[in-house]
Amino acid sequence: MADAGNNQQKAKSLQTTKTPEPRLDQQLANGQDNGNNTPSTPGVFPAFDWDDFEARYEKALADADEKERELLLEFDGLVKYFNVWASTSSAHDNERAVKRLHTRQRFVNLEEQNMAQKQEHMTEVLRAFQSALALLSKS
Repeated sequence: MADAGNNQQKAKSLQTTKTPEPRLDQQLANGQDNGNNTPSTPGVFPAFDWDDFEARYEKALADADEKERELLLEFDGLVKYFNVWASTSSAHDNERAVKRLHTRQRFVNLEEQNMAQKQEHMTEVLRAFQSALALLSKS
């Protein structure tokens, strides 16, 4: 029964709920006059000059094309500078790589000479031991 009372009370409050009227400051901000509650209409629209609009549109496109051409020319110049810089950098790196290769070759050649000298020395030491063993075995 308490449910039925609540439902009736909700239905009654919904029936009595009224949307508030806009305040005076809201009406003035929306452009409504105090005495007139209907919005004003702008009236008759003037005829639109499509030829002028098309001419302005074509001029804007031509201006954009000109600006794009200027940007492409500037970009082309910058690409040329970049290519010069990149080729110079590449040439410098190639020179350094050749110098590093020569340094490594010289190092390897010196190490091979040292190894050959050590091998020759070890061969002489081995012959000396062999001749010493031969002398000891004969005695």
